[in-house]
Amino acid sequence: MKMNNLRLDDQPPSCSCCDGGHPPDHQLCCAATAASVFHQQSLDHNGDEPQRSPPPSMTGASAAKHSRFPVEIIPFLFLGDASNAADLATLIKYNIRYILNVTPDLPNVFEHDTRFKYLQIPISDHWSQNLAEYFPLAISFINKARSEKCGVLVHCLAGISRSVTVTVAYLMQTLSISLDEAYDLVRSHKPNVSPNFNFMGQLVEFERIVSDAWSGLSSVVFVEMQVSTAKA
Repeated sequence: MKMNNLRLDDQPPSCSCCDGGHPPDHQLCCAATAASVFHQQSLDHNGDEPQRSPPPSMTGASAAKHSRFPVEIIPFLFLGDASNAADLATLIKYNIRYILNVTPDLPNVFEHDTRFKYLQIPISDHWSQNLAEYFPLAISFINKARSEKCGVLVHCLAGISRSVTVTVAYLMQTLSISLDEAYDLVRSHKPNVSPNFNFMGQLVEFERIVSDAWSGLSSVVFVEMQVSTAKA
């Protein structure tokens, strides 16, 4: 996945990594640059670029139909856009009772309906936004829905950048998989995904955090097994 194919709603000022002064958050800029290197290395290894447009079998009317409804990425976890979140019939059809609204300004359409629970993350699709700080809250919300065997819809305006970023972060932590694996899993169900450059940088950093956490847990389990064996 080449980073210049990612959707950039606003180009950030350049930093010392890219021929200029520092943006307000230089660390995020550097993380985003790391994301570019990370995915370019992946391309070099694999030999070609993953498709970012729908495959031939999903062109025309088929692709339009595919994007009309929320997409179930794993059981009970749905990814969609603003129109899906406002479609009561669709929410009922898929037993979606939890709605994660990753925008600062779109309304929670059915917030007065007691059948639905909402979490709103007030983040714009802009390079300056820190979506990663909301990952733990979003992951907890999604887990609660899935533990109750209820559908949870993660949406932003277009279902392409912000909601995809949250979904990928959730998959990395919950399934203990890499960023590439999580991204490919989402894209296999919904081809039109493109988190912005900054959000990809945050996902690279989150992958490191998740990886370190699992490595630490594995070490603790190994030590406990060794102690248990010694006592036996």
